[in-house]
Amino acid sequence: MGKNYYYVRVETLKGDIIDFQLPNDLQAGMRAYRHEHPQDWEELFRDALINIPSSAYTKANNYQPMIRLACIRKVFTQKKQQRRRSRGQFLTRENWSQRGVTHFFESACFIQHDYSRWNQCVLLCDYARWRYRFRIKK
Repeated sequence: MGKNYYYVRVETLKGDIIDFQLPNDLQAGMRAYRHEHPQDWEELFRDALINIPSSAYTKANNYQPMIRLACIRKVFTQKKQQRRRSRGQFLTRENWSQRGVTHFFESACFIQHDYSRWNQCVLLCDYARWRYRFRIKK
């Protein structure tokens, strides 16, 4: 029996649905989490926000595509790997939906990681838009 690889199906702010394999540094953690929570392991990522590359890594973008924030709609496993991978920064729904300006900026700093200033601004706007959508749905 081969290894399972963890994937997420995300929705972008534009409404596109895309599947990404989780990066290698999250694979072992997901296996351990699934082992500890066999009945509800998918709930960890339900409606979580995760950083994704908005385009391929190419020479034209200096192998640094714009990173955007997407909402996870489903987590699943497959036996095969793919090249399209998310980034490792994510916020669970319980985290990103908390109220408060201080919490907002602490979470924003986490998802902004060490990206360029411009990309950090884009991620901050994406985060604010997801929070706004969440409030509208309530």
